[in-house]
Amino acid sequence: MATPHYILKIDIIKAKNLAIKDKNGFSDPYITVNVGDESYNTQVVNKNLNPVWDASFEYKVNPEHPPSEINFTCWDRDIFGRDYMGETSIPLDKFCEGGHIGYHDQSNKPRWYKLISNRKKETVSGEVSIKIGFIDKDNEFLDNREWVSIWNRMNNLKIEESSNISSNVSTAVENTLKIKPERQYSYSQANDVVGLTFVEIVRAIDLPAARNVTGLGFDMDPFVVISFSKHTFRTHVINHSLNPEWNEKLHFPVKKIELEKFVIKFSVYDWDKLTENDLVATKNIPIKQIYDCALKKTQGKNSYEIKEQNIGDGMEEIELSLDLHDIKWADKNKPKLIVRLKYVPYEHLRIQFWRALAKTYDSDENGVLNFVEVETMLNSLGSSLTNKTISSFFTRFGKDPEKGELEFSELINCLEEWLSDVSRRSADSFGEESDNEHLIFMKECPICHRPDLTHLFEADIITHVSICASNDWTEVNKIVTGDFITESQAQRKWLSKVINKVGYGSFRIGANSANILSKNRETGLIEEEKMTTYVRLGIRLLYKDKQRIESKTTKNLLKKLTDQQGKKFDKPTSAEEIRPFIAFHGLNTEEILEPIDSFKNFNEFFYRKLKPDARKCDSPEDPRVLVSPADCRMMCFPTINEATKIWIKGTTFTISKLLGDEEMGKEFEGGSLGIFRLAPQDYHRFHIPVEGTLSEPVEISGEYYTVNPMAIRSELDVYCLNKRAVSYIDSPQFGKVAYVSIGAMMVGSIILTSKPNTHVKRFEEHGYFAFGGSTIVLLFQKGRMLFDEDILENSKEPLETLVKVGMHVGKATIHYK
Repeated sequence: MATPHYILKIDIIKAKNLAIKDKNGFSDPYITVNVGDESYNTQVVNKNLNPVWDASFEYKVNPEHPPSEINFTCWDRDIFGRDYMGETSIPLDKFCEGGHIGYHDQSNKPRWYKLISNRKKETVSGEVSIKIGFIDKDNEFLDNREWVSIWNRMNNLKIEESSNISSNVSTAVENTLKIKPERQYSYSQANDVVGLTFVEIVRAIDLPAARNVTGLGFDMDPFVVISFSKHTFRTHVINHSLNPEWNEKLHFPVKKIELEKFVIKFSVYDWDKLTENDLVATKNIPIKQIYDCALKKTQGKNSYEIKEQNIGDGMEEIELSLDLHDIKWADKNKPKLIVRLKYVPYEHLRIQFWRALAKTYDSDENGVLNFVEVETMLNSLGSSLTNKTISSFFTRFGKDPEKGELEFSELINCLEEWLSDVSRRSADSFGEESDNEHLIFMKECPICHRPDLTHLFEADIITHVSICASNDWTEVNKIVTGDFITESQAQRKWLSKVINKVGYGSFRIGANSANILSKNRETGLIEEEKMTTYVRLGIRLLYKDKQRIESKTTKNLLKKLTDQQGKKFDKPTSAEEIRPFIAFHGLNTEEILEPIDSFKNFNEFFYRKLKPDARKCDSPEDPRVLVSPADCRMMCFPTINEATKIWIKGTTFTISKLLGDEEMGKEFEGGSLGIFRLAPQDYHRFHIPVEGTLSEPVEISGEYYTVNPMAIRSELDVYCLNKRAVSYIDSPQFGKVAYVSIGAMMVGSIILTSKPNTHVKRFEEHGYFAFGGSTIVLLFQKGRMLFDEDILENSKEPLETLVKVGMHVGKATIHYK
């Protein structure tokens, strides 16, 4: 069989705001592309600072030696030469992290890359629009997952760890030191890796001041090269400094065989534009010195008692006296390099991860976990461990799974032993689960978003996630709110058991399953809703026996997860979650009122406002028309009795209970009911559906159960138990209308922005929900209105209808002047 060859297609589309290089106020720009051993040039665009090239090049990839990056240099053509206008590069491993690497993948869009200068005294500016992607001309139908798998096979990956995690490492520069390509490695026991060494290059002091060519000043542009075994890293260059500060971090794995004699070598170089870089000074430090220091700190401690620390905590700062390469400086300079170092055994890193995760699911914060808490924690990892296996964790310590509680150390002991027993198990290369039970099953890392974890050993996945989380152990929350468990695994394991238990099929209209289907009213198409991990957890907690559902543990756990998420999404660091959320749900950013970068945290984005023309009120002059209060999935029923037969399955659901008022409930007997469910991706401000006088709201405290359709069709009275706010509108056209805003799992707050005791009009804002799913229930008095026929028909299926705020969904039956 012939060796496969793939094409890397490179499109140089256009540039903007380029630097002026000619006296006429323009430039004559073109781009040179360097990839592997090949070089390509675009055409020259004369007298233009915003050129359009629309040039395309195809590089044939050798699977045995794939390129590591693509370099782009912008030039201004002159009659007798060319002027440098800047450069940029695309590391292919970073590009492939996003997963959408096929050229024909609809999510692979052109991107803007900023031009930077790696030449002294050269002024550059502007950005270049570039698209790259892979093509197989023999098979045009390869999907995203297959391309990632192909790329990983070409690089012989198990886990491709980003070894240099500095946020400001510059791109490679011309004539710089040649550094070995980064070795790809696995954390599996097969490689005998025993731990990780974390290094931070802080600063250097008293570097020698070599005279520059003019003899009037010094010339020192230092950078540091760090080498250990087969791993080599470098910092960025600090221009013109004898006391540079880098503050750059990196880490690398350490094998058992390397502990005794291997050293970490620090080399300080002076960067030169035209000549070879000059070696300034060096220093070696034995890896065993760092290892022994780590052992002393944990001596006498049980592994399971070690508390979690962030990477930056507990690092030892060391002042290294550098050995000068040129002895003529020895009398004048005593240079030193200040570094911070820490060695962490893999076992300790995983234990810290388990402890941080266990704290997240310890609902009453008593330092122990009962069966529900343990099972929920494992479900968040995509675990397929059976109840029997989880029960064995309890019986091993002589505890009853139904009533007993595990100490953190006991649980961690069980999990670590499980990993050691199945350390050589993995899913197959296509991410499908084997018949064995799995402790963890993720399609990508929830923190760094590295794709294709499914072919790794389970210990490798845990170690990878642990490393990512160790920058900040609160990052384990991302496992709860992300969507990183494979859909096929979730459905084939615990979720399929839930579906079988209630006796419904798994994928059909009206099915009580994880596949939430709705009909888009605008297109008429049936759409599937993506379900995030926290919704799965909420469903899993609901589908227990009723006693466990209503237990204090379950309520506390849901409240804790909700409170934690609300606080997290109010932090400035949560803003980095916005763009991945947009990409995951395919949101239309054109209709958002404020620029994406203006949101200070995720919650501000979540209850974002839309542009005035993004939504319209149907029949603006006719107050007899009922409009949707939100962008939502809608169900409606002509009578409340019919709603309880088809949709609301709570055994004790009543209108009085929902409203929290026995007398008010009587006013809506025999009336109509509309349910408007907001998914996390929806616009989360809600509006007034009918004209009238708005009452004072009544706030009712409650729980945080999910309002997912599977939950509403369980025995639990979710609407009547959850936190909610009840308002009434006295409408001349519709009579008294009850407006119930219901919070749900992960909804931190219900904020009402309307003014009570005032006359309100349709489409005016009533309030907004913070992060999570949520629901609005509208109640109408008997005989006062009719819902639109198409939505009623869908509801009978039962099938939710996807509608937008302001859309016509019903009308009043009585005409008032």
